[in-house]
Amino acid sequence: MIYDFRFYNKNQDESFFLFLLASKAQVLNLEAFFYTYAEHTHCLIPNIPALRESYTQICPNQPIPSLFDCPYESKAYAQLILQFANEISLELPLSLYFCFRELHTIAPPTPFYTTLCKESFRQSLPHAFPELPLHIQNSFQDSHTILTQFHTPKTYYYTALETKEILNSSSDMFALLNPPNSYVHKPLISPDKTYFIHIVNMLKEKQSVPFCTQRGVQILSLSPTPHTHTTILCDIASIKTYFRTHQAHIDTLASFEKPLTHLVPKEVFQEHFPIDECGLVLIGLPYDMPLALISALLLQDDIGYFFLSYDMQHTYPAPFDFCHSQAFNAQTLTISHNGILIDTHIAQQYTLESLINAHLHTYTQTDISTPSEDSLPQSHLIIYLSTTHPSAFLIKDQRSKILLDIAFECNPHLILQNIIQSYENGDELIKSFGAHSPQLLKRIFALPETSQLSHNLTDIFGVISFILGFSSTYDTPTDKNALFYRAYRFVRERGPRIDYKLLRKDNTISLDYNRIVRSCISFKCADMEDEILAYGVLDSLSEFLATLVRDTKTNLAIDNVLLLGDMLGNSIFLDKLLGYLPKDIHLILPQDGMLDY
Repeated sequence: MIYDFRFYNKNQDESFFLFLLASKAQVLNLEAFFYTYAEHTHCLIPNIPALRESYTQICPNQPIPSLFDCPYESKAYAQLILQFANEISLELPLSLYFCFRELHTIAPPTPFYTTLCKESFRQSLPHAFPELPLHIQNSFQDSHTILTQFHTPKTYYYTALETKEILNSSSDMFALLNPPNSYVHKPLISPDKTYFIHIVNMLKEKQSVPFCTQRGVQILSLSPTPHTHTTILCDIASIKTYFRTHQAHIDTLASFEKPLTHLVPKEVFQEHFPIDECGLVLIGLPYDMPLALISALLLQDDIGYFFLSYDMQHTYPAPFDFCHSQAFNAQTLTISHNGILIDTHIAQQYTLESLINAHLHTYTQTDISTPSEDSLPQSHLIIYLSTTHPSAFLIKDQRSKILLDIAFECNPHLILQNIIQSYENGDELIKSFGAHSPQLLKRIFALPETSQLSHNLTDIFGVISFILGFSSTYDTPTDKNALFYRAYRFVRERGPRIDYKLLRKDNTISLDYNRIVRSCISFKCADMEDEILAYGVLDSLSEFLATLVRDTKTNLAIDNVLLLGDMLGNSIFLDKLLGYLPKDIHLILPQDGMLDY
């Protein structure tokens, strides 16, 4: 019996995690072997007594090889493997990019025993996995190799238990930045604990304090400044106190990588935080141990957050240099309720075509199924929705075909004229709108009758914002954000149904854009609150797109769907879309840094 612990692995610090696994196996006197394939690392632990018993049954007339030498019986050895599983669950840091997926038990096939290398499990194990490519079979490593190759400890390498002890004020290790006898942790230059107490006292005296962090020198303060870029919450309880959050937010923010995310502050606390145009705050947990220690000391005075700023206008004394190891860039993630993460960083080297091709190529590379030689390229539905570039709804196989062409008039004056002329009772609706909001209608009809075509579906958000009075213009990013701001203030789960309807003519489909606006005006005339209406615009768009995906799968037998564009960084849109999408599709989401172009 071989136990296969499978870990998702895209971690740039994978040597650290492999070291922890290998060292734990060594401490327990377990043989462990490792290989990585298709973004997963496998930690293989053979139950040597159980394999020895199987060998004696399959090869009864052969002497027992020395590699089966083991002082334990099968059941006792299985208990050691269980202990390994329990201890790594406690000691491995919670990581977004190196995390346990599943445990398989593998009964090796007969060739494993008959071709057994008498001296080396590492050479024999590949025979237990005949389905693996040869180059992967040849890449198996044992614990000794993993431990020998690890030679780059870093200052931010702590186990979960070490972190807990250092931040526990009742622990002997409290404020001890460098755990004793740690092979993975590179020592920080550590000041006396009084240094941190002094920093906290300065903060409580309303001073701005320069502080050396793993992500560069930051200015710490207890009040936001014009240069504040990030709010640091001192612990998980503080996040729950001040922000609208769910469990996936907590799990992600508390991970080894310590990413950032945008959250909506609870209304009663909103004035305490620097919000952006969408009403969101960029937040995170302390991302290095000195910052975490500052947080622990602040919590003793019931202070749950502080602010990080860059201030180039003032000269501060050079802070104490902890000599942090260089860390990877901080990620800003949008986090869905079901734990799907969207990295909002946008790399600059892509076009839409190269962005699509990069995802489809990577998807093909990581698909471990082997297609037949004469199989046709798979078709993909591609939905690209960006706040800055033209939208795209494409079918891609050997070439790209437009499924839904986006082109609409976005001059509010002309839109209302069209509603009056082309929709049943449209004139009555606009008359009611004028009675309900005379200044809004007057402002709309004061616009010049100049056509303004758009190929970006999200431009309709700016049009809606202007017509409903959320913004004073309709063609800038600020106007879209005005709608997002109101949608984020909505606290329930479902908005009104805004009418996104497809029109079919001459074998083509198009979206009835003005019907969307007409639907919004109807709700406005019914005195629906702005927040509910704005949420409904995003909610209904998500449902419309999911219906389009479902219809494409049904009518064109396309079940591969690639979603791209910075609208996926909008957590309302992301959550609703993921909830509405059919569950029987193969969904491809943006890779890190490849959200948009």
